[in-house]
Amino acid sequence: MAKQEKYAKMCKEKMVDEIIGQIDKHPNFIITTYMGSSVADLENLRKTLKKSSSRYLVVKNSILKVVFGKLKLEAENATIESGMGLSLSGGDIISTCKTVATFASTHDKFKIKGAIIDGKSVPVERVKVLATLPPKEVLLAQVVGGIKSPITGFVYALSGILKKFVYAVDAIKSAKQGSGAAPAPEPAPQEAKS
Repeated sequence: MAKQEKYAKMCKEKMVDEIIGQIDKHPNFIITTYMGSSVADLENLRKTLKKSSSRYLVVKNSILKVVFGKLKLEAENATIESGMGLSLSGGDIISTCKTVATFASTHDKFKIKGAIIDGKSVPVERVKVLATLPPKEVLLAQVVGGIKSPITGFVYALSGILKKFVYAVDAIKSAKQGSGAAPAPEPAPQEAKS
């Protein structure tokens, strides 16, 4: 009997280490309940998440409590109820939020309980807001466009000033040539006094 308990404890420790290892690779994740969702539905969720390099893990509640304890996320223990899962984000947490929120909206029994993003707890409402944001590439393009816009305006303003200066110099040159006036003589150099 003692051998079985030792083996069970060793298996639990291995599972905890495996999940912590996965979280180390994917530190941003969404906490969900899946109880009542079919295996086929969860497989479809996994396939959709895989497109954005994300994963979905089903985790035993007791194991999840230990994992949260080791990661110093004890406050997240309040989210644990029946049948828990973690959606580990790849590089783009917004894409993961979109996928999980879309799945949750079409599957009544699947619920988002919260998330951990950059080591901080994020409530369900924020996850849903993140799901409404445009993809990462679009956000980056908007930032670059916002940075580029004032610079472009400055360049156009400078080129306008330079054009006006060139036109003014050209007009002065044309006026002098048109009037037939000879250029003003240069003053003679003065001799140095000893």
